[in-house]
Amino acid sequence: MINGIIKLFYSEIVKTKMKSMPSSDYTYREECREIRNMTLKLDSVFLKIMKLLLALIILYISFNIEMIFGMGMLLVELTYLIYKIKLEVQVRESIENIKKNIEIPKIPTIDERGKSGLNALVTLLIIGLLTGFNAIIIATFIIVFIFTINNIYSNIK
Repeated sequence: MINGIIKLFYSEIVKTKMKSMPSSDYTYREECREIRNMTLKLDSVFLKIMKLLLALIILYISFNIEMIFGMGMLLVELTYLIYKIKLEVQVRESIENIKKNIEIPKIPTIDERGKSGLNALVTLLIIGLLTGFNAIIIATFIIVFIFTINNIYSNIK
């Protein structure tokens, strides 16, 4: 019984205190913003370093498996890097346009044909790894790689 009364008084006190609190958004102090921005930058740098290490490990393993497989993997990683850089620029422009409330039509960096080209490159690498990289697989890989890069580059212009 006493617990119920204490709980009732406590809940009423909490309700009145919450009603008296300002309903506007809370703002950070300047020091807190600086610390938060610094931790975000550190997290971003750490994530980029982890991605770079993963890419280097994949390259090392693929070159140890076979030289042609390593070269193909290097080309795929370079293509992915170019795609990510262009995508990041496009995302930043979109964010700026949203901030300015200006609508600009989206120009895709990579379309369905480019995506299927990248998928074909990865598939050809796997098939080449399983079949021992015969001349037909290498020639097909080079042709698909050239057309995929051409497609991505033409969409960037």
